[in-house]
Amino acid sequence: MSSGDRRDEGLVRFEPYELDIRARELRRNGKRVRLQAQPFAILAMMLDRPGDVVTREELVERLWPEGTFVDFEHSLNAAVKRLRAALGDDADSPRFIETLPRRGYRFIAAFEGTGGRTARGVRPRIAVLPFTDDGGEVIAHDFSDGLTDEMMLQLGRLEGLGVDVVARSSSLSFRAGVCLAREIGATLRADYLLEGSVRRQGERARIAAWLIETSGETQVWTGVYDRCLTDALSVQTDVARLVAGSLASELCPH
Repeated sequence: MSSGDRRDEGLVRFEPYELDIRARELRRNGKRVRLQAQPFAILAMMLDRPGDVVTREELVERLWPEGTFVDFEHSLNAAVKRLRAALGDDADSPRFIETLPRRGYRFIAAFEGTGGRTARGVRPRIAVLPFTDDGGEVIAHDFSDGLTDEMMLQLGRLEGLGVDVVARSSSLSFRAGVCLAREIGATLRADYLLEGSVRRQGERARIAAWLIETSGETQVWTGVYDRCLTDALSVQTDVARLVAGSLASELCPH
């Protein structure tokens, strides 16, 4: 193994930064960024556990050995603030470090770890936008609204598989076509948007759903379902369950 290979084993890259764990250095575009020991340790812990929340208790235990007498809350907050300053990150609109109030922190940017392994530092987030319909009747709107709610319910069951669903109240404040996908994604911190439409003809309906990756505004999955609406609730549940199953294959880590 060459010296260059050995060096790469201790590197974690997340644009435009590079963390050299062995040398205990943070570099931006090849230039060293000053980072104290405690902020370095916090960053290394988050990068070592992609997708996991690093709790405040775990950080305190790592940074201050048993028997240390400090104001842990204030000292931890100060260390995280110094880390954010080094990364040029904003707590209100983070690119790298997400705060989970009263719980801890996690790394939310894509990165390349040791050995060239690519990973995301956070579980994918999906927002379900209100499904649209082609009719003005109240019953048509009720069906579309119910289908939207059922989609959120079924997708919520993917949480245990590694997918987070944006809160209903936040998602419903947007409608497909009103804003660009990347703008909605930035506002909701969503990696994906689930959009859909309902076209009715008598008792028949064609339900279409599609998944949009917000960063590139690209459609990555689509599904179409023809159903008879004699039992609207069963149709909503059935279609939402099928969509959730398909998205599990698309989004959940293997």
